[in-house]
Order: sequence, then C-alpha cells, then structure tokens
Amino acid sequence: MSLAQRARYALLGLAFILLFSIAVPGATRAEPTVHTGWSKEPTEAERRLLQQSLSVTELNKEIERIAAKESAAAGERRQTEDALRKQAAAFDQKREQAGRVLRAYYMGERDMLLQALLSARDERAIWLLFDYYQFLFKTDQEILETYSEQLKNLNRLRDTLARTERELTQVKEQLIRQRDRVNALQRELDSNLANSSDPEAMSRLIQEFTSYWQNIGMYEVRRHFRALADAMQKLPEFVKKSGNLQIDGTKYTIMIQEEELNDFLREQDPIFEQFSFRFQEGSISAEGESAGLSVFVQGHYTLESEPENRLLFHVDRLMFNGLELPDTTRSQLEEEFDLGFYPQRLVSFIEASDVIVEDKQITVHLSMKW
Repeated sequence: MSLAQRARYALLGLAFILLFSIAVPGATRAEPTVHTGWSKEPTEAERRLLQQSLSVTELNKEIERIAAKESAAAGERRQTEDALRKQAAAFDQKREQAGRVLRAYYMGERDMLLQALLSARDERAIWLLFDYYQFLFKTDQEILETYSEQLKNLNRLRDTLARTERELTQVKEQLIRQRDRVNALQRELDSNLANSSDPEAMSRLIQEFTSYWQNIGMYEVRRHFRALADAMQKLPEFVKKSGNLQIDGTKYTIMIQEEELNDFLREQDPIFEQFSFRFQEGSISAEGESAGLSVFVQGHYTLESEPENRLLFHVDRLMFNGLELPDTTRSQLEEEFDLGFYPQRLVSFIEASDVIVEDKQITVHLSMKW
C-alpha cells in the first residue's frame, strides 16, 4: 500500500469517527482506552519520521513545562524580594534599638543603676529601683532577642532569594537547551519530510499519529504508570503475607520471582493481564499490547538514602507502539509516579543495603537500622 493510500485511509477513518461522534451524543467524551484508527504498520522510513515527530511533540511539551517553572520561580523571587525589603526595614529599626541597649551596658549605665539599687537604704526606694531595674532588664532582653530573631529571618530570606536565583538561572538554561534541541530536531524532520517520496501524504500521516499520541497514547501510558504506582504501594504488604521475607539474625532478605510479581500485579489491576514484567541481569522490563497499542518500559533500581531509605526506579527506555519516547518524557513520568519500594513500610526498623536483579529474580538485602 502506498503512502498516499495510507493517508487517504487514515483520513477516511477520522471522518468516520467524526460522523459517529455527531450521530451518537457523548461518544467523544468517553475515556480513550482503545484506538480504532491506528493499526497500520509503518515502513522504516515512515517510522523514522514518526519517531522524530513524536520527539518534537514531547520536547515542546517539556518546553511548556519548563516555561511554567520559570514563571513560578520568577514570581517566587518577586515575593521574596518584597519580603526581604520589609524585613530589612524592620531590622534596621531593631538594630538601632539593640545598639542603644548595648551602648548602655558598654558605657556602664546599667551598672550605675545596679549600684544605686545596692546602695539604697530606704525599703520603698529599694523596691522601686528593683522594679525599674527588672523592667529595664526585661525590655533590654526582649529588644536583643527580637533583634537576633529578625537577623535570622533576614538571613533566611537572603538564602531563599539566593536559592531562587540559582533555580531560575538553571531553569532558563534548561529552557534554552531544550529550545535549541527541538529546533534542531524540527529542522531535521522538515528536511526528511521534504525529501520523502510523498511529503504531503507523510505530513498527514504525522498529523494523524501526533493526534493519536496526544489524545490516546499519552493517556494510556499514564494509566499504566498510575496503576503500577498504586500497586507498588501494596507491595510491602504482599511481601509480608507471601513469605518472601527471610530473617537471619539481624539480616533480612527479600526475594521476589518474576512470576510472583506478575501474579501480584494482575491481582491488583486487570490492566496488567496483557502486561508482563521480566527480570534480567541488572534491569527490569515490562511490555504489553492491547487493541493495537503497545507499551515497553525498561529501567533499573538504585538505593537512595534521602529523604528516606528506598529503592528508586529509573526509567531507562520507554517505547510506545515501537517508537522511543525522549528522556524528558521519562523524567516527567518518574517525577509524577512513584514506582519505588520503601523497606521501612515493611518493617519500621530495617533499611535496604543492596538490590540485585538477576534472571527471573530480584533480591533485596536489608539490615537493622541503628
């Protein structure tokens, strides 16, 4: 089938969907779980162009996300600068008061008052001087404590402003890098598209696939990640009940077989019925296909101690219908969905010391937290 024919069939399919949505009220509001218009297998040349187009789409989304972070950081900087100006004005006033107090002690004014108190002979005068001295001492103490607290607040605001400035600089640099990256990729895509056998038909094919990815593909990828993150929250309880935790004195070991994990996930959510995990040397992969949609994820675990002891999952590869998604998409999904394992949710006084992924098995070594 030629590229032009592919495009015509795609457009006919989209037209049919549009007519169906008009004829059946509410049809277009259904959650996108199954796609009916993207079932063809692209050629290698088409796949290369679609890969570039998908990367451009995702990088543009990343640029929007970074721009939003830049705007938020700029707003935070303005707020911090305003607070810093107000705090500095209040601090100047307290500094002047504290200076007067310290000068009074340095010049011996308080000593003179204390001497007058000690040398007084009249009982009434003694109590009056004592009350005045106590009041004066308390006031001096409050002024100095307030001065000290405002100095701390001022320094905190200065640190916050410096951190915000650094973050804003980093975000701006990141934004420039991503814009350069997407511009270079867009130029390459435009050049390859112009040199294809049928640029117009290929352009329509790209538009169709981009629309499919934005409306259905990303939703499905996120749905799988959300289901996986929810299941991982229940993994410690599964380890307890399944007998996978072995205890030898102060040493603990968790061993989970590949088949056990797949059975556990399928019990948690039907979405994993067509989804299988594989343990291989040093990496974990998951792959599934349903109704013409396929997802492939590959990653690895690292041992982290901050902010708490955990095994953090990193996505090394993410493919959708045979096309690889860029690192920005992987990072965004990592941030949004926590696929980590937290040993202290299993037993509060233990922490992970090592994780080993072998063929068909993952082993986690733990020890008591002292």
